[in-house]
Amino acid sequence: MNRVTTKYHKAGFLLAGFLLLYSFVFAQYPVSGEVLEVNNNYSDVRVELSSGNQNVDIPVSANGHFFTSLEWNKKYNFSFKKEGYVTKVIEFSTHLPEGVSSSSIEPYHMPVRLFRIFEWVDTVFFQNPVAKIRYDKSEVRSDGRFGDFADDRDYSLNVKFRIDQMRREGEEASASVKAKKPAKKPTKTKKQKRANNTNSENTADIPIKEEEQTPNTIDKDFARREMNGAPPLKPVYPEGETNEEFALKNRHIHRTIFVYNGQRKVFISVKHEWGGHFFFIDEAHIGYRCISKEVYEHSILNCRTKIKQYK
Repeated sequence: MNRVTTKYHKAGFLLAGFLLLYSFVFAQYPVSGEVLEVNNNYSDVRVELSSGNQNVDIPVSANGHFFTSLEWNKKYNFSFKKEGYVTKVIEFSTHLPEGVSSSSIEPYHMPVRLFRIFEWVDTVFFQNPVAKIRYDKSEVRSDGRFGDFADDRDYSLNVKFRIDQMRREGEEASASVKAKKPAKKPTKTKKQKRANNTNSENTADIPIKEEEQTPNTIDKDFARREMNGAPPLKPVYPEGETNEEFALKNRHIHRTIFVYNGQRKVFISVKHEWGGHFFFIDEAHIGYRCISKEVYEHSILNCRTKIKQYK
């Protein structure tokens, strides 16, 4: 999907034009979004919007898209819920600094990835927001000017670190429990039992192959498979732009890391020998997300502009 975006990927030109017109008419701020990673089943996905004592449900379309409008200079909580999935809360503040006109702010597009509840998940932890969105005077808009809504990167990175830690602890605990359990003896089907009765006593039992378990998509999703083989990010990168190249057996990975103003942003390009070319952005609260080439290129230019600003 083509998007003219900074962080969180603004809507496309046509959608942006419609939403801007909407905001002018109703003097409210338009926010759209989409729910991801729910196996294309949106029948019981709920998006709740709350502010103070007011709570409303936002309709979700058959393909997971939603739209609402927010009043200016207020704080909201978006809650994303689905049976069997971890509920996510995103805080959104529409407060603007003095002197900033609401008509200059572009519409906001919010992709949200849900993941299944896993063992040892701390559901109390997810009662707090996984991301906080607010006005950032350093954010570069699609027209090249500064000042737009963006997520609090430091906050999101801390949340992502805690979620990754929670998942690792769960995997380690699960592996420990499995290691202590005695191996189950394969059971025989009725057909094998009948065959065994007709064979001599010296005939060995035919082992039953246990059904292979499909990995949970949260552990081996598309992005992880695409980027498999690249070494992990270093703990610290220098200020500015760093480019890393990784030549693997059947694909080439290019990783670009930007560090400026206390923030770190990561973009990945994966080019396969058969011609496939995929692009990813590291969104702290949802992990790596596949994006279009246009969004990738625009985001790279956006970060380079910001680096020049802070030099």
